[in-house]
Amino acid sequence: MKRTGHIFGCCVLGLALAGVSAPASAQTSRAPNVEIGAGLQFLHIPDQTYPFGWNVDLSGPIGDRGAVRWVGDGGMAFDNPLPVERLTFSHIGAGVRFQPVQRRYATPFVQLVGGAAYAKNQATAVGLWGPMFQPGIGVSVPVNRVISITGQGDYRLAVFNGQMDNEFRLSVGARFMLW
Repeated sequence: MKRTGHIFGCCVLGLALAGVSAPASAQTSRAPNVEIGAGLQFLHIPDQTYPFGWNVDLSGPIGDRGAVRWVGDGGMAFDNPLPVERLTFSHIGAGVRFQPVQRRYATPFVQLVGGAAYAKNQATAVGLWGPMFQPGIGVSVPVNRVISITGQGDYRLAVFNGQMDNEFRLSVGARFMLW
């Protein structure tokens, strides 16, 4: 539990420091052609918390306006509640992200992702696939013309064997903007 608190505290500090950064005034404000993101995630599912995980995403504009973007999102979280047990939870999905075209300052975004989730217990070698729907909100803070720091919160509804799981994910990471 002490390690989880330390990781969470570092993530909060990183977000606070990212919020004080300001891009150069000559920096472009148009939306990038492609964004590649990576970060760490904290996942809570019913009766279980996965304190460490990773996620990646890729997005690009839909049409020529740039405010609506396609997004692909994937990640994995894991935990070792007992020495002989390792629990993993993975997801992969695609959807849309709504984000202002202006990228000179912190910009909020909303995304809707649908796809599949996979839960596995290594001790029993049992794995389950199920559909998932994941709406989320976040903020992207540009550090310079190429990198932005992101913070995001998602609600995920996953269905395994007819049972619905209400899951919550927090993630912090960086996006690389390719113009």
